[in-house]
Amino acid sequence: MSANATQALKYLDLGYAVLPLKPGEKRPHPTLVPRGLKEATRDPGKVLAWWREEPAAGIGLLPPEDVLVLDVDRPEAVEELLREYRLGHAPRSRTPRGGAHIFLRLPRWLRNLPASTSRLPGVDLRGMGRAYVVVYPTVLPGGAYRFEVPLK
Repeated sequence: MSANATQALKYLDLGYAVLPLKPGEKRPHPTLVPRGLKEATRDPGKVLAWWREEPAAGIGLLPPEDVLVLDVDRPEAVEELLREYRLGHAPRSRTPRGGAHIFLRLPRWLRNLPASTSRLPGVDLRGMGRAYVVVYPTVLPGGAYRFEVPLK
């Protein structure tokens, strides 16, 4: 079993759905998941079949509706958000270009946020069961994704 398959199964254990990404890219694997995000699953059998077919596939993670992911593109904005909003203990992943994905649990009353982009300068809103993020151990031409504070 590939390292990516093993990690994908760990994400399932944490309650996340996953989908395979085309190796070296951020987009869903066109052959394995032709309908893209709609095919994200929590089924271990399906995950194992995908990564048997394409061991080098990256991992797209679809957070559940109660998890918002701040997709921060600018490295200086990451540090500012962590400091200003005291998010230092929030699970977070560094992207190959120095940005970050910061995972936040949402209270029930705040779960209707749109999963849209550019609400805040340099910060996109992802997750909430509607938008996936690329996660460790996915490797792109510019580098790899890595967790600084692991998911729980």
